[in-house]
Amino acid sequence: MSNDKPFRKINELVTALSAASKELGDGSLELDGLETACADARELYERLVVLRHKARESASAPTNSSGTLLREPEAPAQEQASVRLDTRPAADPASRQTSLIDAIASTEREETKPERKGSGREAPSLAEKLEKAAVDDLNKAISLSHKFWFVAELFNGDRAAYDKGVERLNNFKGLDEARDFLEKEVVGKLKVPADPEALATFTDLVQRRYA
Repeated sequence: MSNDKPFRKINELVTALSAASKELGDGSLELDGLETACADARELYERLVVLRHKARESASAPTNSSGTLLREPEAPAQEQASVRLDTRPAADPASRQTSLIDAIASTEREETKPERKGSGREAPSLAEKLEKAAVDDLNKAISLSHKFWFVAELFNGDRAAYDKGVERLNNFKGLDEARDFLEKEVVGKLKVPADPEALATFTDLVQRRYA
């Protein structure tokens, strides 16, 4: 069964969010409606991130006096081979917000537990919990900007391979199987050495999936 959702235009998302906002103000927005509004808001945010990326690319492209885009001369083959684009994403507020909410909920649960005397250990801070929060679903935990990063650096730019890889990594029985798959089917099939930062970030998410 396909999980693909019908494509919705930005103005349709805005209209849906506006209606949800009105219901929220009236006190009539129920849980299902709130979850739908959260999904719509995330989709709208991700769509705007993509548009912003395209707008920045257009703004930085060289043009002549008439506004026509100019193509930069191609670098020699040996120079092209040595250049690696910086695909690292900027800080993603949506991703951090999701993790922060989970960490806050975990902290609140800890605060309701009776305090253990004589343990000699301080409770972990919110920041520490944020960095180690468990991941229930890799697809939800990986933001759009990180997705572009991982596709470029860990999946040879192949979006389909990324989707299949994350789906497999999401459904193993344990961490050992996930690590084996990551080593053999992801890192082992790279055409160029993995970007260390991208690999470390991705590996951390996989480990948290099975924490």
